[in-house]
Amino acid sequence: MNKTINVLIIGSGAREHAIANAFKRSPQQPTLFCCATSNNPGIRELTHHYRICNITDCDVILKQAIDWQIDLAIIGPEAPLEQGLADSLWKNGIPTIGPKKKLAQIETSKAFTRDLLKKYHIAGSPEYQVFHDLSGVKEFLAKLGENGYVIKANGLMGGKGVKVAGDHLHSINEAYQFCEELNEQNQSFVIEEKCIGEEFSFMCFCDGETLIPMPLVQDHKRAFVNDAGPNTGGMGSYSDANHSLPFLTERDVTLAWQINQAVVSALTAEFGEKYIGILYGSFMATKDGVRLIEFNARFGDPESLNVLAILETDFVAICQAMVTGRLTQDLVQFAEQATVCKYAVPEGYPHHPVKNEIVDISDVKHKAQLYLAAVDERDGKLYATGSRTAAVVGVADTITLAEKIAEDDINRIKGLLFHRKDIGTPELIQRRIETMRALRVTQPISLGILGSTKGTDMQAIIDAIQQHRLSASIKIVVSNKKDAYILERATRNGLAAQFIDPTGLTREEFDNQVTEMMRSYGVDTIILIGYMRILSDSFIHEWRNKIINVHPSLLPAFAGEINLAVYQQILDSGIKETGCTVHMVTEEVDAGPILVQKKCAVLPNDSIDTLKQRVQALEGEALIEAIQNMRVK
Repeated sequence: MNKTINVLIIGSGAREHAIANAFKRSPQQPTLFCCATSNNPGIRELTHHYRICNITDCDVILKQAIDWQIDLAIIGPEAPLEQGLADSLWKNGIPTIGPKKKLAQIETSKAFTRDLLKKYHIAGSPEYQVFHDLSGVKEFLAKLGENGYVIKANGLMGGKGVKVAGDHLHSINEAYQFCEELNEQNQSFVIEEKCIGEEFSFMCFCDGETLIPMPLVQDHKRAFVNDAGPNTGGMGSYSDANHSLPFLTERDVTLAWQINQAVVSALTAEFGEKYIGILYGSFMATKDGVRLIEFNARFGDPESLNVLAILETDFVAICQAMVTGRLTQDLVQFAEQATVCKYAVPEGYPHHPVKNEIVDISDVKHKAQLYLAAVDERDGKLYATGSRTAAVVGVADTITLAEKIAEDDINRIKGLLFHRKDIGTPELIQRRIETMRALRVTQPISLGILGSTKGTDMQAIIDAIQQHRLSASIKIVVSNKKDAYILERATRNGLAAQFIDPTGLTREEFDNQVTEMMRSYGVDTIILIGYMRILSDSFIHEWRNKIINVHPSLLPAFAGEINLAVYQQILDSGIKETGCTVHMVTEEVDAGPILVQKKCAVLPNDSIDTLKQRVQALEGEALIEAIQNMRVK
């Protein structure tokens, strides 16, 4: 008979309650243990042993884990990760979900994260600067502008280390004073460009090599309805049945996914060790694409409540696969349902919460989706201890139906509590959609075109812009061939055109000149149209997620071939359908994310010329659609 697996949960909030629930649903029926900071009866009733202790004391936790003969540990909060608890457990033969101390810097050091993205050419960072003292602070704040900055303490400060221009800081003088406070506390800090848009959470399971995504979630930090009031630990969150969010485009999701993947690879390269656990990217969709706000090295709270509520597969098996490097997509399946999570919090929260008031949860209908957080149980009664008290999750086929379930259950929790009634409502979600729609169409996308041939597809883009079918402007057309007709075509249409002579230049030197030209014209996206040069890796890094190309086949079919060779291979293959593919350009040829595909038939009497003519007729419209989708859903 197989031994039951002993699982240790570190932490005692609603997140850890959701983790315990997910473990309990496992067909492996693990025996659960918990090291906690408070007496959470929701977790305690699911565990075999429950101990209240200092969860950042690695020696205490390790000794307890050994005494309990723990087979697998999972670390809920970030503070034990910062102290190196995962290191201690792994060193003593206890596989652990949660990265080691060095790897956990992705959350515990804001400066480390920004510098890592910069070092490994990972997209998504706003302009930033790291400060170890006050030298240059005023100058950088002035550069970002009166309302254009965010100041972040480098290390963990319990949610009190970040202040945003316009929300918390109302002048550069106030911003400088906050920097002085951080400096007096011996905290280094990061000042970065303020991003405008909608935030979303993208959590993934990771075994050090393979990354498996979870449904996207939107958290709500502000305390009161309509996003008013002070920031909190999170008043609630929602996810959609399609595992995306209503205000995001497919490109937004693709870019965030690529950033998550790139960061895991960068961490491995940086430290020579595997990141094992949950990687949680907090992103913002902006008019200029996706920006990284921060990374967390563990499950989000409340986001974990949303995703674990609809996890259909064995959570124990997922964790075992993470710690053994055997994670695969088939192990991770989520129900195609929407979720809405709402937190009940004490009156006066977050700054002056009432404490030690009795809470009554007896009337809650869906107790399987009730998660206790900052509570204590004494003499059979439940007391709110001052932070977020309890959460409920509604699960249904739509966000609207899930919200109704959550709202009904949260109102059944009795005590001196309040909650945000608007989370998950159609009105709030529509505001999110309208916010992004307005941002995306604020100004046309600025295109730079690289071409070596006639530029037929460029003419289709020009026509669409002139007919107001495409919100874009072509800023500059560049060619590596002096007599390329694309330059004459550009001039005839009143566009700036430039030949850059590649003679005597390395590929990198030539591409650097192209970059300087594009930057000088304010280009934000590059289109390749019949461009007969291989791009350097440095150029692709510089313009990551901002270079698109059209390929004359339905990729991945016939990838790696160009022009007439593609058509010949299509005819030789005997296939009945082909077309064109617009895709992002990456270092691997013809392997970037696909943006648009358009199809046509391959006719029995087709020649290379007739097939090319029919495919090219599709390419212009495919490019137009792809460009428009980069800004407007």
